[in-house]
Amino acid sequence: MNITLIGMAGAGKSFIGKALAKKYGFRFIDIDRVIEQNSGKKLKNIVSELGDRKFIRLEQKTVLALKKPGGAVISPGGSIIYSGQAMKLLLKLGPVIFLKVPFSVIAKRVPDIEERGLIRFSHTSLRSLYAERLPLYKKYSHSTVTIPAGLGVKEVVSKVYRAAEKKAKTLDPD
Repeated sequence: MNITLIGMAGAGKSFIGKALAKKYGFRFIDIDRVIEQNSGKKLKNIVSELGDRKFIRLEQKTVLALKKPGGAVISPGGSIIYSGQAMKLLLKLGPVIFLKVPFSVIAKRVPDIEERGLIRFSHTSLRSLYAERLPLYKKYSHSTVTIPAGLGVKEVVSKVYRAAEKKAKTLDPD
């Protein structure tokens, strides 16, 4: 089984993904780190150089290159939901779990959207970007795991794994 974690920057996809992979014996694949390794540049510089639309195509290409990784926790960037083709593949690979974190927590974790290198299109605020993406995360996930402020990592990892395991039982293995 593969598990994909989607959500806003600051939702904890990488942090929770690493902990989940370690606890349950999965490999961890961070799509942003793969892109950085392939280019030799920091993500914010890549986004700045390419622009939003070209970066989304690069992100899509990186995800589509995964094929069938088997036994992995996959953490794509928060903008992956702008690529229907990439999301279609991720949904086939196994449960896609939306890590839903309150905006107030996201705002604390991502105080500078310029520094973070977020795909924003014309959005000038994190709040408007959050509002736009929320329905897309719901659309492209099998399950939503709501993470209230203050919930510990172990509890989040357990919630995510239970949601993924429950969904995996209903997915077509092909």
